[in-house]
Amino acid sequence: MGSGYRDRMGAHDGNPPARRPSLGGAADLAGWVAGLAVDEAARSRARAYWLQRQAGEEGTFAGVLADLAERGRGVVVHLRNGRRHHGRAVLIGADFVAVRTEQHRDVLLALGAVASVRTRAGDPPTLGDRPVVADLQLVEALAVLAEDRTRVIVRGDDAADAVHGELRGVGRDVATVRLDGAGGTAYVALASVVEVSVPESG
Repeated sequence: MGSGYRDRMGAHDGNPPARRPSLGGAADLAGWVAGLAVDEAARSRARAYWLQRQAGEEGTFAGVLADLAERGRGVVVHLRNGRRHHGRAVLIGADFVAVRTEQHRDVLLALGAVASVRTRAGDPPTLGDRPVVADLQLVEALAVLAEDRTRVIVRGDDAADAVHGELRGVGRDVATVRLDGAGGTAYVALASVVEVSVPESG
């Protein structure tokens, strides 16, 4: 065929011509614009999905706890030794979380001993993607309690084997507890501590 025919038909060297809206009427133009709007909405949803997925992949357990503590919502903390605490997270340390229970008792829980934290029905989910900077360690928190000779209940992996008494001192890897009742002293290896309950508070 002649070049004039190809020019009139819009030769494209083997590639399909770009789709253009028909400008023959307002209805055609409106339909084309509506199609673009739908495509943009789909792209926005896709971007939001990937941003949320990326945030979820960057989430940490400490970040989840920090979010829940900020909200002040009730949670149930399940420990690896089978015990559980109902309350709310009030402090996130470097290696522990402090929970104020429904009985107004503060419990210091070693992070490595926490199996899961569950929120209540209706509470929005959290991604836990925030950075958490916490310097206070469990041994330091216990040292503060020891200064006041606070009465504590210390539990380890065996939940039934609890140490009840007055916290007298905290060393690098050991806590000294003056036992209730007949007396005596317990020396607790800090590496074995799962939870430390302290007296009821205000």
